[in-house]
Amino acid sequence: MRVAEPSRSPTGAGTGRDGAIGFGPGFTLIELLVVIAILAILASLLLPAMGGAKAKAHQAACVNHLRQLTLCWTMYADDNDGRLPPNEASGEVSLAGSWIEGDAKTDTTARNIEKGILYPYNRSVAIYRCPADRSRVSRFRNLLRTRSYAMSTGLAHLNPAKIPNPIYRASGIVDPGPSRASVFLDEDEWSIQNGALGIEPRHTRQAIFWNLPASRHQRGANLSFGDGHAEAWRWRGGRIVEASGIIRGRYVADPSGYAVTVTTTANDPDLVRLQETVPVGP
Repeated sequence: MRVAEPSRSPTGAGTGRDGAIGFGPGFTLIELLVVIAILAILASLLLPAMGGAKAKAHQAACVNHLRQLTLCWTMYADDNDGRLPPNEASGEVSLAGSWIEGDAKTDTTARNIEKGILYPYNRSVAIYRCPADRSRVSRFRNLLRTRSYAMSTGLAHLNPAKIPNPIYRASGIVDPGPSRASVFLDEDEWSIQNGALGIEPRHTRQAIFWNLPASRHQRGANLSFGDGHAEAWRWRGGRIVEASGIIRGRYVADPSGYAVTVTTTANDPDLVRLQETVPVGP
């Protein structure tokens, strides 16, 4: 008995004896290559946008972390008759009784965060690290660091050579006032160690970055101010980005002892801008 041919629809699809629809010949090689090319173009257009969205989300989270830390800083001063949280260090290590203890490069746990005097005001260790910071603990390459931020040496930090008259009370933040006085800064991963980020005072007339702020946020960093707000700064010159590579090279050459200070020019717009956030003591 002869079997009837399946019927065909105007589109070229046929209906078999079981009612299933089948299609004619598949894609040709050229058609397949055209589809792949179109998908590749779409991917090239979408991936940068997705990367940019992720970077902005990291930056927003970082700004929020800095606001929360600054709120802790403010509450400590309110609870202690206007005295600012100490920001003292010896070499690469922050001292006991300071806002933070230890060295961010080598701390393998959050213990030194928990020992800091600000921790009781917010017991989330997550707010001490920028989500865009993927740097690892020295000699423990599988461990992310617990801290990305440091406090400006313009506040509650004694360095006789550079800061002979430190500001230890909130009432001393007058030039500039709290709205323009930096408190916490996102620090470069090759520069960070103790809890103080050194900003070279104007009176020394030295054109150097004592410590280096980060440039991980689209060639910029985030910082908070004495009135509680935080800002995202895009660096105006290229020296901070370049300096990060210089310090990294020193670390690779000698991880046990390398300098984080980098020279610049006296009119470096980013150095001047940072110096303008450092209050002048009596």
